[in-house]
Amino acid sequence: MTMQVQGLESTLKALQKIQPEVKKQFFRDAKKILKVAVDEAKSLYPAEDATKNNGGLPSGISRQWKPKDRNILLFPYSQDKAVKGVKIETSLSKKKDAVLTIVNKDGAASVIDYAGTKSSNALGAALNGWGGKPRVMWRAYENNQGRIEDEMRQSVDEVMKRISALEKRLIL
Repeated sequence: MTMQVQGLESTLKALQKIQPEVKKQFFRDAKKILKVAVDEAKSLYPAEDATKNNGGLPSGISRQWKPKDRNILLFPYSQDKAVKGVKIETSLSKKKDAVLTIVNKDGAASVIDYAGTKSSNALGAALNGWGGKPRVMWRAYENNQGRIEDEMRQSVDEVMKRISALEKRLIL
Protein backbone atom coordinates (compact mmCIF):
# COMPACT_ATOMS: atom_id res chain seq x y z
CA MET A 1 0.00 0.00 0.00
CA THR A 2 1.33 3.45 -0.90
CA MET A 3 0.23 6.94 -0.07
CA GLN A 4 -0.99 9.00 -3.03
CA VAL A 5 -1.44 12.75 -3.04
CA GLN A 6 -3.25 14.02 -6.13
CA GLY A 7 -1.47 16.93 -7.76
CA LEU A 8 1.69 16.71 -5.67
CA GLU A 9 3.93 16.05 -8.66
CA SER A 10 2.55 18.98 -10.68
CA THR A 11 2.67 21.23 -7.59
CA LEU A 12 6.32 20.39 -6.99
CA LYS A 13 7.14 21.00 -10.67
CA ALA A 14 5.47 24.43 -10.46
CA LEU A 15 7.35 25.16 -7.23
CA GLN A 16 10.62 24.39 -9.02
CA LYS A 17 9.93 27.38 -11.25
CA ILE A 18 8.35 29.74 -8.69
CA GLN A 19 10.05 28.91 -5.39
CA PRO A 20 12.69 26.21 -5.82
CA GLU A 21 13.72 26.44 -2.16
CA VAL A 22 10.24 25.27 -1.06
CA LYS A 23 10.52 22.20 -3.29
CA LYS A 24 14.00 21.47 -1.99
CA GLN A 25 12.79 21.82 1.59
CA PHE A 26 9.89 19.44 0.90
CA PHE A 27 12.29 16.77 -0.38
CA ARG A 28 14.61 17.29 2.62
CA ASP A 29 11.65 16.92 4.99
CA ALA A 30 10.33 13.87 3.12
CA LYS A 31 13.73 12.16 3.32
CA LYS A 32 13.80 12.78 7.08
CA ILE A 33 10.30 11.30 7.38
CA LEU A 34 11.24 8.20 5.37
CA LYS A 35 14.48 7.72 7.30
CA VAL A 36 12.69 5.60 9.92
CA ALA A 37 11.76 3.02 7.25
CA VAL A 38 15.22 3.23 5.66
CA ASP A 39 16.90 2.61 9.01
CA GLU A 40 14.63 -0.35 9.72
CA ALA A 41 15.25 -1.82 6.25
CA LYS A 42 18.99 -1.54 6.86
CA SER A 43 18.62 -3.35 10.18
CA LEU A 44 16.64 -6.22 8.61
CA TYR A 45 19.39 -7.39 6.25
CA PRO A 46 21.10 -10.37 7.89
CA ALA A 47 24.83 -10.75 8.43
CA GLU A 48 26.73 -13.00 6.04
CA ASP A 49 27.27 -15.53 8.83
CA ALA A 50 23.53 -16.23 8.77
CA THR A 51 24.39 -18.69 5.99
CA LYS A 52 26.41 -20.79 8.46
CA ASN A 53 25.02 -22.95 11.24
CA ASN A 54 21.53 -22.99 9.77
CA GLY A 55 21.08 -19.22 10.23
CA GLY A 56 18.32 -19.10 7.65
CA LEU A 57 19.98 -17.91 4.44
CA PRO A 58 20.93 -20.40 1.71
CA SER A 59 24.67 -21.07 1.65
CA GLY A 60 24.87 -20.48 -2.11
CA ILE A 61 24.47 -16.74 -1.74
CA SER A 62 27.96 -16.55 -0.29
CA ARG A 63 29.45 -17.62 -3.64
CA GLN A 64 30.00 -15.60 -6.81
CA TRP A 65 27.12 -15.89 -9.28
CA LYS A 66 25.82 -14.01 -12.28
CA PRO A 67 22.96 -14.74 -14.66
CA LYS A 68 24.03 -16.41 -17.92
CA ASP A 69 22.38 -13.77 -20.09
CA ARG A 70 23.80 -10.75 -18.21
CA ASN A 71 27.29 -9.63 -17.36
CA ILE A 72 26.38 -8.41 -13.86
CA LEU A 73 27.72 -10.16 -10.79
CA LEU A 74 24.78 -10.48 -8.35
CA PHE A 75 26.37 -12.56 -5.62
CA PRO A 76 28.11 -13.01 -3.18
CA TYR A 77 25.79 -11.33 -0.71
CA SER A 78 27.30 -8.84 1.73
CA GLN A 79 25.35 -7.23 4.57
CA ASP A 80 27.55 -4.14 4.28
CA LYS A 81 26.71 -3.73 0.56
CA ALA A 82 23.03 -4.40 1.24
CA VAL A 83 22.91 -1.70 3.92
CA LYS A 84 24.82 0.80 1.78
CA GLY A 85 22.47 0.10 -1.14
CA VAL A 86 19.32 1.33 0.64
CA LYS A 87 18.52 4.81 -0.70
CA ILE A 88 15.67 7.26 -1.07
CA GLU A 89 15.11 8.40 -4.64
CA THR A 90 13.17 11.50 -5.65
CA SER A 91 11.74 12.05 -9.10
CA LEU A 92 9.34 14.37 -10.86
CA SER A 93 9.62 12.43 -14.11
CA LYS A 94 6.48 11.30 -15.88
CA LYS A 95 8.23 7.96 -16.49
CA LYS A 96 8.28 7.18 -12.76
CA ASP A 97 5.21 6.18 -10.77
CA ALA A 98 6.32 7.83 -7.55
CA VAL A 99 7.77 11.11 -6.37
CA LEU A 100 9.56 9.36 -3.48
CA THR A 101 10.81 5.77 -3.50
CA ILE A 102 12.89 3.69 -1.12
CA VAL A 103 15.13 1.38 -3.18
CA ASN A 104 18.07 -0.95 -2.76
CA LYS A 105 20.80 -0.56 -5.37
CA ASP A 106 22.55 -3.81 -4.37
CA GLY A 107 21.61 -6.72 -6.65
CA ALA A 108 22.10 -9.49 -4.08
CA ALA A 109 20.02 -7.63 -1.48
CA SER A 110 17.23 -7.11 -4.01
CA VAL A 111 17.25 -10.81 -4.91
CA ILE A 112 17.08 -11.75 -1.22
CA ASP A 113 14.21 -9.32 -0.73
CA TYR A 114 12.05 -10.32 -3.71
CA ALA A 115 13.01 -13.82 -4.93
CA GLY A 116 9.96 -16.03 -5.11
CA THR A 117 7.45 -13.34 -4.17
CA LYS A 118 5.57 -13.46 -7.49
CA SER A 119 6.15 -17.07 -8.47
CA SER A 120 7.42 -20.09 -6.61
CA ASN A 121 11.07 -21.03 -7.00
CA ALA A 122 13.74 -22.83 -4.97
CA LEU A 123 15.59 -19.71 -3.86
CA GLY A 124 12.37 -17.99 -2.83
CA ALA A 125 11.27 -21.06 -0.86
CA ALA A 126 14.65 -21.20 0.92
CA LEU A 127 14.49 -17.48 1.75
CA ASN A 128 10.94 -17.78 3.08
CA GLY A 129 12.40 -19.81 5.94
CA TRP A 130 14.54 -16.81 6.88
CA GLY A 131 11.86 -14.17 6.61
CA GLY A 132 8.29 -14.15 5.38
CA LYS A 133 6.94 -12.04 2.55
CA PRO A 134 7.67 -9.16 2.34
CA ARG A 135 11.17 -9.79 3.61
CA VAL A 136 12.85 -6.38 4.01
CA MET A 137 11.86 -3.22 2.13
CA TRP A 138 8.06 -3.47 2.22
CA ARG A 139 8.14 -4.83 5.77
CA ALA A 140 10.20 -1.81 6.87
CA TYR A 141 7.67 0.55 5.27
CA GLU A 142 4.61 -1.31 6.54
CA ASN A 143 5.96 -1.34 10.11
CA ASN A 144 6.19 2.47 9.99
CA GLN A 145 3.37 3.25 7.58
CA GLY A 146 1.08 5.12 9.98
CA ARG A 147 3.81 7.41 11.25
CA ILE A 148 5.20 8.06 7.76
CA GLU A 149 1.80 8.86 6.28
CA ASP A 150 0.86 11.20 9.15
CA GLU A 151 4.12 13.12 8.87
CA MET A 152 3.93 13.22 5.06
CA ARG A 153 0.39 14.61 5.27
CA GLN A 154 1.64 17.37 7.57
CA SER A 155 4.53 18.13 5.20
CA VAL A 156 2.24 18.28 2.16
CA ASP A 157 -0.20 20.50 4.09
CA GLU A 158 2.69 22.83 4.92
CA VAL A 159 3.68 23.06 1.25
CA MET A 160 0.06 23.77 0.29
CA LYS A 161 -0.15 26.54 2.90
CA ARG A 162 2.99 28.11 1.47
CA ILE A 163 1.50 27.95 -2.02
CA SER A 164 -1.75 29.53 -0.80
CA ALA A 165 0.20 32.32 0.86
CA LEU A 166 2.17 32.84 -2.35
CA GLU A 167 -1.03 32.96 -4.42
CA LYS A 168 -2.50 35.58 -2.07
CA ARG A 169 0.62 37.73 -2.45
CA LEU A 170 0.49 37.39 -6.24
CA ILE A 171 -3.21 38.28 -6.38
CA LEU A 172 -2.81 41.35 -4.16
